[in-house]
Amino acid sequence: MRKTMLMYEKLFVFCLLVLVHVPFSNAQATDCFDNIDQYIADIFEQYAEESEKEPDFDTFYEELSALSQQPLDLNQAEREDFGKMVFLSDLQIENILYYRYKVGMLLTIYELMLVEGLDMTDIRRMLPFVCLSENIDKKWGRINFKEALKYGKNEILTRFDFIPEQKAGYIKNEQDSSAYLGNPLYHHLKYRFHYRDNLYVNVTAEQDAGEQFWGKHHKGYDFLSGSFQLKDYGCLRNLIAGDYQVNFGQGLVIRQTFNLGKSAMATKICNTNQGFTRYGSTNEYNFMRGLACSWRFGKTQLHLFYSNKLQDGNLQDDHLTRFYTTGFHRTALEYTKRNVVRQQVLGGNFTFQGAWFQVGMSGLAVSLDKKLDPRPYPYNLYYFRGNRQFAAGIHYRFRWHQFNVFGETAGVSDFKYPAVLTGVTCTPVSRVSFALLHRYYPPEHNAFYSSTFAASSGAGNEQGFYLGVEVLPVKHWKLAFYADAYNFPWLRYGVDFPSRENDYFLQLNYTPQQYLSILMRLKHKQTQTNPSGSKAVIPVLANQQKSALRVQLVYEAGNVKFKNQADANLNKKGLSTSTYGIAMLQEISVKFKKTPLYFDVSLLFFDVKNHENRLYMYERDVLYAFSTPSFSGVGCKYYVNLRYDLTPKFSCWLKIAQTHYADDREKIGNSHEAILGDKKTEIKCLIRLKF
Repeated sequence: MRKTMLMYEKLFVFCLLVLVHVPFSNAQATDCFDNIDQYIADIFEQYAEESEKEPDFDTFYEELSALSQQPLDLNQAEREDFGKMVFLSDLQIENILYYRYKVGMLLTIYELMLVEGLDMTDIRRMLPFVCLSENIDKKWGRINFKEALKYGKNEILTRFDFIPEQKAGYIKNEQDSSAYLGNPLYHHLKYRFHYRDNLYVNVTAEQDAGEQFWGKHHKGYDFLSGSFQLKDYGCLRNLIAGDYQVNFGQGLVIRQTFNLGKSAMATKICNTNQGFTRYGSTNEYNFMRGLACSWRFGKTQLHLFYSNKLQDGNLQDDHLTRFYTTGFHRTALEYTKRNVVRQQVLGGNFTFQGAWFQVGMSGLAVSLDKKLDPRPYPYNLYYFRGNRQFAAGIHYRFRWHQFNVFGETAGVSDFKYPAVLTGVTCTPVSRVSFALLHRYYPPEHNAFYSSTFAASSGAGNEQGFYLGVEVLPVKHWKLAFYADAYNFPWLRYGVDFPSRENDYFLQLNYTPQQYLSILMRLKHKQTQTNPSGSKAVIPVLANQQKSALRVQLVYEAGNVKFKNQADANLNKKGLSTSTYGIAMLQEISVKFKKTPLYFDVSLLFFDVKNHENRLYMYERDVLYAFSTPSFSGVGCKYYVNLRYDLTPKFSCWLKIAQTHYADDREKIGNSHEAILGDKKTEIKCLIRLKF
């Protein structure tokens, strides 16, 4: 009976959409494809503003750009395929698959309106990345490499960054041996090749500002990266040679891709991306270098990988005290930290996929050619010490009625202190979704590459409960809320006693029309820290509370988009007086009809009393660049961001930004990055050629 009712609903919606929505949707989809770079940038802006962590824009853009050229077939795509659309939650993906399982093939993209947990905003985001096909048998086709070379698409990008004001690190004299060795120009060069969704080649070369390009210490680019990827070749699901990232389970054993964590997408807490991802970023630390393979045999998947690469670090008496992760090699001292330890990693994963469940096992062994021995402090008592570590875990996910249950249990070495994560997401009715998660990470869990849902980095020394809710109470309104209560059973850096914290978040979105949206966000955080200037023998913690408010209005009128935003926060630590931070933002984006020119103009005023009140503001930037600078002090910042398409295959980006301080400061920044004066100018230029 239920299936019959759903079929009638499908027929009704299909007829309605043919009469009303389809002509509009075709025009909209065409427009999206014509401006896919800007479309992805707009999605990323919303995604980045809703996240509390810094997303990897390179991976984000490459995944969606590839999907726009080879859209997912809604009638054939699998769970991991939908996971490429990172703006979808695991619950939304499960509901799409469940709807398709119950009803059969979709007749129109807008049939997604019948899927619980999806609203029109989600569907509009999906439009350029999905399609429909009546063929339900997925073919694992062979690749004709001659055709790939002939019809594959190539892309070359080069970018230059420059700060005209002189930094202290570039002022050289005979007494200062710590001055920067290179010039103040940042530069990178990228080459990309892909053929359909089966063959990819990435090459990246980067030179940070201040690094020597050709001289006594180094010759050529400081960072070189490359990868070759082959997908869906017979039973071979994925093959990557070169640089790649690994992601299994919920991240208790290993996760190198972006971890969203707590955000305005309050029910997006389950990791859906599994396996290996090619690496094309300029980050010099968080990736593997070697070989990775994935095979599919019916309902089972096998993943194996090996990595062998040199890592930066601080050495003392031939022991490694810590890894050096910034990637900067600008001074003679920084250059001595380059490639000082060899790290080898061998690991794998075995996963079985059933109709309503998934279960898998992951494991990896890490070997260093030098012993890791951090300087001993009370807070790092449980940090890993040695040159070999083995970590393994079991992860699972299953659906029971409206509930999607997931989790992972993992341990290191002798497995005496396992870490456990368990969560459930549910859509009891079409307009309400919720998520509940419990985590228990003992201080002894110190897996090298663990990165999962947590308030702190890594997955150790934390226990807590999380509740997230998303509600569509009435038409045009959306409410997101989460509460997270957690504690740290051992000391942390800057906190000399076990502590507890609470996070609360509430966001209201009002979208009466497609061209108008209003947002109000309220956050409150309660923490415990060491009191300033305390000399107590027995540690005493000070309670700290910080509340933040954001109000945002976005309005589109034809080819012009206006964004107004106001941010404010209050911070109180112990018995001290409350301090505040305020910022006002106005941004205008324009797309010309007859000229392939796009530009963004932004003006920001800020008044932030101290560093603890600092405000983070998202900025539009050149392609493949991500910018969310923090602001403290009193001043303003403005920028102009331009894009011009000389031809459909040749595009240029230019961004000029300047920050002025009005708080009588005599310099900006510290140490070698210090600039004399009260202003800082940033210039970025990127050129892209497709062929």
